[in-house]
Amino acid sequence: MRPRLSLRFRLTLLLAVSVMLPLVVAYLLVGQLGKTAANVAASDAEARVESMEKATHRYHELVNMTKRVQGEIAERLAKRPDLAALDPGADLKAIIEAPSEAGLRAIAMLRPDGTVVAEAAKPPTGPAWRDKVVDQALPDGASLRLTFEVSATLQQELQDLKAAIDGTRRVTQIQSALPESYQLTFLILIALAGVLAAGIGVAFSMPLTRRLEELAETARKVSAGQLDARTDVRGRDEVGVVGESMNTMLDTLDESRRQIEYLQRMGVWQDVARKLAHEIKNPLTPIQLAVQQCVSSYKGDDARYQKTLAEAGKIVEEEIAALTRLVDTFRTLGALPKVEAAPIALADVIEELKLDPSMAARLTLVPPAAAVTVRADKLLLKRVLANLVENGIHAGQEAGNAGDVVVSWAGDPRRDVVAITVDDHGKGVAEDRREKIFEPYVTTKATGTGLGLAIARKLAIEHGGELAVAPERAPTGGARFVVSLPLRGPEASLS
Repeated sequence: MRPRLSLRFRLTLLLAVSVMLPLVVAYLLVGQLGKTAANVAASDAEARVESMEKATHRYHELVNMTKRVQGEIAERLAKRPDLAALDPGADLKAIIEAPSEAGLRAIAMLRPDGTVVAEAAKPPTGPAWRDKVVDQALPDGASLRLTFEVSATLQQELQDLKAAIDGTRRVTQIQSALPESYQLTFLILIALAGVLAAGIGVAFSMPLTRRLEELAETARKVSAGQLDARTDVRGRDEVGVVGESMNTMLDTLDESRRQIEYLQRMGVWQDVARKLAHEIKNPLTPIQLAVQQCVSSYKGDDARYQKTLAEAGKIVEEEIAALTRLVDTFRTLGALPKVEAAPIALADVIEELKLDPSMAARLTLVPPAAAVTVRADKLLLKRVLANLVENGIHAGQEAGNAGDVVVSWAGDPRRDVVAITVDDHGKGVAEDRREKIFEPYVTTKATGTGLGLAIARKLAIEHGGELAVAPERAPTGGARFVVSLPLRGPEASLS
């Protein structure tokens, strides 16, 4: 059932209400908010001015204190006997490294003519500091030149603080709400911003809602019975992931549906095969015995009739033998065992195929680098693979070559499956026959009942996998049959 209001319309309405509601509230409260904000700002600014003036005073005190400390250090050092006497052996390096000489970066003893007797310095601290030189007089016209590090940004900080105080004082002068023109401008800007936000929201929501509607339409088609419906929604966002997941799910459901239908058809064929085997097998023996008795009981001397009777008996025996083989085939189809899965090494199953002399000389195995373990019924899986290899040998021989077959396999942990490929040197399988060849009693071989591939596919499906013909030809030039099995497999048969 379609919703009465589309998702796009509801999103647009929600965006419009969400944007316009604050606008209406702002229109009703903007005047009062303006007065309150002005008063609060003025009170706050007045408090801040007082704090910043105190800070300015502390800055000045810090500057004066720094000057006094530097002067005291200069006077104290000038009273040292070794410095006053301009002793070249004075340890100037120790003086500038002493913790008591805070901020002293360099010291030099100068003669009255300005020449340097001795000096010492240490590297500047960094760009945030600058040098301040203080000359302290010594006896007889000599002097000490002291270099102190002071803040390079202190003066600029004082100027910034003064500008902040002036700006804050202007704020304290605001005592009324915003003018009407400001209110109107404010409302117009808010309205334009609301319309713009709603427009952008709608523009961005339209692709999203359109893609969601496509997903919903695909779901409606599938629910209406259009099982091949798929969505075209793609992308790396969440909606694109949902679209790809939906297609994957529909593909999986379609594959499962086809497998179930195939198993149902096979079940019908199995019932028919059991009944035919029973109905045909019973009269075969009496017929054969009756014909043999007729042939052996004739005692006449008509050589021509005796020959005809013998030939008729031979024909009947041959046809009975053919019917017997057909009955055995029916019995095989009607009595397929259930899958009893257990963990097995796939390589062991495939390598056992070479134990059959008819296959050993024609079989080439291409194992993967890493061993693969699957849950499967060893005997039934070997039966599937043996059937495919035997068909591949026959296909190659009918095409006029030796009939070599290549079997390879590889696991895909990401998809949790293993793919076994059987490549032959035959003529391949026509595209329109790729599905038909798995139906019972359909065969392309000169001899055969057409049950081998049907049984093989049924067993593969009951293992939780699939048997199919690859759309492309094998590297050998013939057909490629692919058996896909889950690495963990089912616990038991699906039948």
